[in-house]
Amino acid sequence: MENVLYFASVGLIVLISLYAILKILIKKFNPEESKVNIYGILQGMKNTEIISLSCSIVSYIFLLYIMASFIDLNLYIALISLSLTLISGLLIKNKKVIINLLLDLISLGGIKLVYLIHDYIVNEYYSVWMLLLLVFLMIFLLLYLSYTLLKNIKNVVIRNKYVRKGGKDENKKRS
Repeated sequence: MENVLYFASVGLIVLISLYAILKILIKKFNPEESKVNIYGILQGMKNTEIISLSCSIVSYIFLLYIMASFIDLNLYIALISLSLTLISGLLIKNKKVIINLLLDLISLGGIKLVYLIHDYIVNEYYSVWMLLLLVFLMIFLLLYLSYTLLKNIKNVVIRNKYVRKGGKDENKKRS
């Protein structure tokens, strides 16, 4: 349970630093630039879509934190991750919620494997090959977690009616 408190404190530090960075960058914001396109995708979302997207991002950051800090996987961590995935899928009425839960279980298994290899290197036997295996497994998990996050973002964005129709309906209503 203390691991969750560490995650909460790290999350708070990340949020405060993001706030400071965004506060500085907002002064240089120009709506005429093409960088606004990503914001335009997120603009017409419902609250359920925003919460679903937030659950996916929090789950991604949570699993990256667990992997990078070599914390042993326990029941609480698995329940938090699986519940965030379930909430994210149910809010957008995704029919592939079971598949997303299975993919989340695979990533939890990979995180457990990272912990076991790290524990073996630290306590039992140090080997360069085991260290390389650990590094490559962590890179693979980073890519895998990033893929699942992008897949979840795509599922949320596709549910948005303005993105599906190309955004032209919204422009017709304004003119």
